[in-house]
Amino acid sequence: MSEDKIYKQRFDFYWKSIVIYLVVALGYGLIRTIIGKKNVEVLLHDPVFILLGLFIIGGLLMYFHKLFWVRTLVIDANSITMRNRFNQNKYDKNNIERIYLGKERPFQTRETFRLVKLSIEGRKRKLRIRPHNYWDDKQLFEDLTRLKQNIVK
Repeated sequence: MSEDKIYKQRFDFYWKSIVIYLVVALGYGLIRTIIGKKNVEVLLHDPVFILLGLFIIGGLLMYFHKLFWVRTLVIDANSITMRNRFNQNKYDKNNIERIYLGKERPFQTRETFRLVKLSIEGRKRKLRIRPHNYWDDKQLFEDLTRLKQNIVK
């Protein structure tokens, strides 16, 4: 682990949910107009259609929010760096008191759903990393495990 490894946060969930809600809204609209013989103006005031529209707008807002912040996690041999568009926090190996890898649960098929907690000197709350929120999550979990083995305290 000599070079920096950069892990970008994944947000494919948002566009997938937007597409699903859009397909459901279009299907609902087609069914209501064909079977119910209603025009589009009446359909726009339908509560179900409005609710689906709110889900689509909320998903779009969250998707653009994630795109705007561009959160990344950089791991090298001696530190973990958390970056976003405006800020960068670097935690050296000497400042990390403990790395806790969450328990494996019997129903989990992937170990990347485990939560990783970092105890940092001078910080009251533990820093939480969810490997499944980043691309190449298995490699990220392995790198965090390797970093845990390098910390001697």
